[in-house]
Amino acid sequence: MEINMKVNVLPAATYNWLKMNEGEIKEKNIVITNTKTPEIRGISDGVSLKKVSFDEVEKIMTPYFDEAKEKYQDVSKSNGDMYYKNEAQVIKTGLGIESDKMFRKLGVETQVITIEENKKIKRPLIISFEQKNKEGFATSQLIHAKANSEIIVIMEYNSEVNDEGFNAITTRVLADEGAKVTLVKVQLLGNKVIHIDDIGSYCKDKSKFKLIQMEIGAQKTWTGAYTTLLGDESIFENKVGYFQKDNQKLDMNYISDHRAKKTRADMVYRGILKDSANKVWRGTIDFHRGSSGSVGDEQEDTLILGEDIVNRTIPLILCQEEDVDGRHGASIGQLGEEELFYMQSRGISKERAEEMMIKARLDSIAREIPSKEIAGKIEGRLPLASGAQQ
Repeated sequence: MEINMKVNVLPAATYNWLKMNEGEIKEKNIVITNTKTPEIRGISDGVSLKKVSFDEVEKIMTPYFDEAKEKYQDVSKSNGDMYYKNEAQVIKTGLGIESDKMFRKLGVETQVITIEENKKIKRPLIISFEQKNKEGFATSQLIHAKANSEIIVIMEYNSEVNDEGFNAITTRVLADEGAKVTLVKVQLLGNKVIHIDDIGSYCKDKSKFKLIQMEIGAQKTWTGAYTTLLGDESIFENKVGYFQKDNQKLDMNYISDHRAKKTRADMVYRGILKDSANKVWRGTIDFHRGSSGSVGDEQEDTLILGEDIVNRTIPLILCQEEDVDGRHGASIGQLGEEELFYMQSRGISKERAEEMMIKARLDSIAREIPSKEIAGKIEGRLPLASGAQQ
């Protein structure tokens, strides 16, 4: 199979010469060997599972799409508007409609996870992708949390350090009134794997979607999340950690789409780039007409540990409403000479100092993962002071 598609499109275009308005996936000789979501561990009363076609799952999401369309009406287009590219997507995702087309073409079934009304599930559901060398995954999930329910879903992607292969996932979330969904994704794939991870969600009145991601492995990764805050006082909380080294490539796109009153988005991205790694991060807070009283904050913090790194960052705030509070920022830092001298004067080598900085930065995100076992696997994929790799 050959993949050639535009993904991670910014809601509003910036200068073309920056080459950040969208990402591009061009891959040949992709072989798909598995289109089934692995067995889900930790199923409790109040949680039901069923598998449906990609077209059938869109029927489940259509009422949310119709409600969203009503709120899209009579909204003037911003300069450089790019929404039209994905306007037909039933639930908007970080990668966009081209991703949906790929999964539909592959005939991928969707694993639907439904949480009954008023059910508060304390035990996390765990989905482990244990990928073999040269295996090709393409899977789809829908998490539907009905009114006043609560659920935690942890997805981990694992393979041996030097494995190759293909891993494509699309996960959609429907959070009904008062529901709380926590989705955790920990990516520890082999360093020759191509990885695609696409996320989209609708949040209704007083619901909350919390997304935690760790991107450590894979040769090339395209990931992103689009959250439509459809109901009043709905919340999107997003925390992403990443470590990219050698010639790894990471392309990200995160959007909080505020369509109702008193919505809130808190978005934190913290990572490390080493050697000749290449990273693009796009973060957008979009306040639409009717989102009065809403708040959005996005912050990216990148530590640079190399001379040949490519680091591109574009934080955006789009606004059609006056009574809103939007904040964004991006900081880039290095291990300073004074800081390094201080550590070396106390017997800490440069390699050990870098290791400490990497671990501390990722720990700030990893501590959010509600599974010590899975969080502990992350450290095993980080570089040791000797330069060895576990």
